Amino acid sequence: MGLDSRGLRGRISPGRRRRAVSDRGLELPARKAEQRRLSGCDWEADYAAVDHLFGTQPSALLLSCQPLLRAGQRALAVGDGEGRNGVWLAEQGLDVLSIDLSPTALKRARELAARRNTRIRTLHADIRHWPWPVEAFDLVTLIFVHFPAVQRRPLHRNMEAALKPGGLLIIEAFHVEQLRYGTGGPKDPAMLYHERIVEKDFSGLEILENRKAMTGVVKAGQPPGEGMTLRFVARRPASW
Repeated sequence: MGLDSRGLRGRISPGRRRRAVSDRGLELPARKAEQRRLSGCDWEADYAAVDHLFGTQPSALLLSCQPLLRAGQRALAVGDGEGRNGVWLAEQGLDVLSIDLSPTALKRARELAARRNTRIRTLHADIRHWPWPVEAFDLVTLIFVHFPAVQRRPLHRNMEAALKPGGLLIIEAFHVEQLRYGTGGPKDPAMLYHERIVEKDFSGLEILENRKAMTGVVKAGQPPGEGMTLRFVARRPASW
């Protein structure tokens, strides 16, 4: 059920092809100056400081989408950190590629998969500069990953293009109203989500869910709380 290099890069121009992904993970060049990403945080340092920074349970939205998933589907977990979402997808029988900028987080993701008797493939890369494949995945997830609008829009375009016809897109992120609660997420409102943002950026997809919701927030060293999140689920039309 593996995601081989031919399947992943089949629609990438030869000049942009990358090395095959291995079970132990693949490291692509990540610009050191950009290690401090997403709200100015140094995620490698944060992950190195504590095990399972955001716990090991998958996101509430992902759990609710279980009936839409099928064993054998190819899934891309974008910004998957320590693998709480990617590993759960693998447990459902999906062929998972987990991508993140933190090598420490990816190592823990592979370890979590091994403890749960499943397997994911990992890729160390900056998603802003990764040569995204086209029509390669049945599922693309973006769970609590935030960028400024100037970087978010190209990311959304790449995510949409990476979907196969009929493929599913799942985004869960902090809503702009999260600033009222202060239980996590960026402090810059431009990095937060709103229903109108995803409705505009993914206008070519069939929207299945697009709403705000209160969700439990887990982070090591902090008491459990709740935050206002955006829940977005959409499907690429089978014929485009």
